[in-house]
Amino acid sequence: MTVKTETDATPPSAEAAGTRPGSPVTDVPPTPVGEQIYLRRRALRILWVAFRIFFSYSVYRLVSPFIPRIKSVEWKETLHRRNALRMQEAALSLKGLLIKVGQFMSARVDLLPDAYTQTLSLLQDQVPPAPYATIRTRFIQEFGVPPESLFETFNEVPLASASLGQVHEATLREDGLRVAVKVQYPEIEQIVEIDLRALHWIVWALQKATTNIRFDILYAEFSKIVHKELDYFIEARQAEQFHKNFSNDPRIVVPKVLWNYTTGRILTLEFVEGIKISRVQEIRRAGIDTKAVATLLVESYMKQILQHRFFHGDPHPGNLFVQPGPRLVFVDFGLMQQIDTGVHRGMEKMMIAIIDRDISGIARALLDLGFIARTERMEDIENVVRFFMDRYRDISPRAFKRITLTQVAQDLETLFHVYPSLQVPNHFILAGRTAGMLNGLCSQLDPDLNIIEIAEPYAKKFVGAPNWTAELFSRGREIAIALIELPVVLRNFLELASNGQFRTRMNSEDLTAVLTKIYKLGYRTVLAGFIVTMTLLYSNLVRNFDSPMGIALSTLILFPALALLFSFVRRK
Repeated sequence: MTVKTETDATPPSAEAAGTRPGSPVTDVPPTPVGEQIYLRRRALRILWVAFRIFFSYSVYRLVSPFIPRIKSVEWKETLHRRNALRMQEAALSLKGLLIKVGQFMSARVDLLPDAYTQTLSLLQDQVPPAPYATIRTRFIQEFGVPPESLFETFNEVPLASASLGQVHEATLREDGLRVAVKVQYPEIEQIVEIDLRALHWIVWALQKATTNIRFDILYAEFSKIVHKELDYFIEARQAEQFHKNFSNDPRIVVPKVLWNYTTGRILTLEFVEGIKISRVQEIRRAGIDTKAVATLLVESYMKQILQHRFFHGDPHPGNLFVQPGPRLVFVDFGLMQQIDTGVHRGMEKMMIAIIDRDISGIARALLDLGFIARTERMEDIENVVRFFMDRYRDISPRAFKRITLTQVAQDLETLFHVYPSLQVPNHFILAGRTAGMLNGLCSQLDPDLNIIEIAEPYAKKFVGAPNWTAELFSRGREIAIALIELPVVLRNFLELASNGQFRTRMNSEDLTAVLTKIYKLGYRTVLAGFIVTMTLLYSNLVRNFDSPMGIALSTLILFPALALLFSFVRRK
């Protein structure tokens, strides 16, 4: 049995983690000047890793049409392995939010290539811990005494280490109860801010290259979530609420919070045990039916979303464990989301409509939930819904994994092109991430499971009559606000009209836009042809990179490649 409170029970070796034993988690120099230099270098390294990955795939997309298909496939697989290793090495070296990003990607076995999921899954077990001296200092800062004075026993070797903190086993003095103590890393607040700043630049570049997806909204929500996770008081209250919600269900195990040993930076929970949910063979050797585990996982989330309106938003393999029964163990409650009344009613309608194959009902639910503007034609929305229902409604995780990321991306790109007003509301970003993780887990536990069919009886059970009091209050509040704002909005509209400043926006493309696109296409074609020609010359003529010809041809390839890359990145 493995023991867990955040990622895994086995402390990583120095060799596995790629660091020296007891290396600090942040390695931030103690002086202000040294600290600033470190933080700047950290941001630059994150940006450099992102640029190398992005550039490698850009070169592949440029050159692959001109080489044999077998060579193209081999090259792509090599790129996947190389870039996944780059991400893993950067995450293990820099830690911070990169660990969290890597853990999320490792759970997306339903979408990402195996090279990424297999390589990044090691981040569940290889996060380098902070030295005990640092953890002891944090205890003195929070409680005024070291851990050995607070607990009967305190294991200096951590049970697990993760992106923001690490977990130690301890026993209480009063009754000998085994507990898991989660300690936040010192200086992690500064690391988080630097990582978010670097991610902001990456998101900015992605937004320039891909205008159809609102990466800026995703970044804003992610930043909000991370800052919330830094407050362990919030996590403690969320853990207590989650425990209360499942107190009458013996199949779900949730550790209790020990408030006398909890602060904003240290969280103490009841000690729990289990087999990591991603260790499918170990679960089977323990005599536990993995299909029953997958069903229980889906059922638990139906309860969380439809009955409790409060769900666990971080179901990666390091936060879910299995006990005989089967029983499902949840840990790490930093990423939770409360569903308000209006959104909950919309989600209920959506689930029932999907289960009943009600195309019109799904379209209406999308409008109510804010995914599509009410100015869109219902007939067009229903046609899009029908397409996605036919393509994905009855698909199993095994079959979904066979669908390539390119196919899904093309479907979404078509949808965004047809409906530019389509948007993902902020309160659904975490729900979408959670659904993706659950689908990834189910593809390992029971590849043939149909999540929608399992959810059907629970959805219909918990979808009852609406709470008219809450509905009337919510609608009344919206109407009251609209009525208050109406005179101001109307006055502004009339002022613009009377001053001749009222304008309308047309969707048709004018001649200038068409000529601009033709120019850009020609410009990129010339650059691409030049790069391919220079690359072929380099491969046939150059035997030594340090030779004058090697340096000259490399320069002739590099600058046009950067120009081509910039032409795609800058705003159109």
